Amino acid sequence: MMMGALVRRVALLALVLLGPATAGGEDTWILDATSWERGKNLLPEPVLKRVQAGEYRFPVVPADPARFHDNYSNPFWAASAANEGKYDLDPASCGLREKATGKVPDFYFGYPFPTITRDDPQAGCQIAWNFTAASLMGGGSGASFYLTGLDQKGAYRTIRTRIQATAYVGRHGGPVDNPERVVAKATSLALEPPDVEGVSTLTVRHLDWDKPDDMWAFVPQTRRARHISAASRSEPVGGMDIFADDINCYAGKVETYRWRLVGETQILAPVIAQPYALPQRQVSPTRWAIDTPALPARFEDKSGPGVPWLITAGLVFVPRPAWIVEGVSTDPYYNFGKVIMYFDREMYRIYWKVVTNRA
Repeated sequence: MMMGALVRRVALLALVLLGPATAGGEDTWILDATSWERGKNLLPEPVLKRVQAGEYRFPVVPADPARFHDNYSNPFWAASAANEGKYDLDPASCGLREKATGKVPDFYFGYPFPTITRDDPQAGCQIAWNFTAASLMGGGSGASFYLTGLDQKGAYRTIRTRIQATAYVGRHGGPVDNPERVVAKATSLALEPPDVEGVSTLTVRHLDWDKPDDMWAFVPQTRRARHISAASRSEPVGGMDIFADDINCYAGKVETYRWRLVGETQILAPVIAQPYALPQRQVSPTRWAIDTPALPARFEDKSGPGVPWLITAGLVFVPRPAWIVEGVSTDPYYNFGKVIMYFDREMYRIYWKVVTNRA
């Protein structure tokens, strides 16, 4: 959407492992062009305008708050409660530190800041750290999927890719050997089509506040791996309107942004299949798999009205309480300008973000 010299882009996050909940007692309903006024204050403005125009329609479902709370483990909630008063923030970098030592913690588990106070000037940064803790608790993850670029005419490019990540802090089960003092390592690999097959990246995130992410990219045609800037995560992937920092709606290092809590609201949270955890099956002593349902888009099944990229099945929307947080990168080479993110106030997942570029 063009607004003067600014370009705004809206991204959503559909949770795979978790489903949020809200107060029960409401019926399922459809938010579309005939009912768009019910969506006021429940969606970012650019998204609601598309609903009003008939381009988007969303099935809205209720969920039980207590059952949703149990999507996270009892050990995680217990650790979060035990963290009360244990951590604070380095004011210059927004880095997490132990109150007792003033140093970067070698390991943490659970929310570092289980209680957020709206008028705390560091609330935005605290929310970002809680989001990070929620993202790391699984100890790692992996997925293979297709990225399809779409415009009003339909698909113009598809890339099949695989991503994997391993966390060294924040994980269930306690600390593991971490001589390199890293938070996590992650890889991405393009599998098809042939012109990008084998293109891959390695990202290493460090514990130290002032140490930026290390990233390397390998391109088979040149037979070389080169060190690249972490700001490249704000560049389009394969010429499409998606960016590496769109993973989980934010994939950067907390310390590289300046965070500010700007409000709170109710938001419609996109959730895969149902508002509760999907079944897991063990595939090895250390790995579990989650079979997620297909998420067809309108360009595939031609189902009903809407834009080609509208997901037509397998996705529901649940009203959730949310923090509204503004983030701005401190990296002068980062392409995004101000980013507005909507964090779940209990689960600290990001459901939507509105991006303004630096142009």
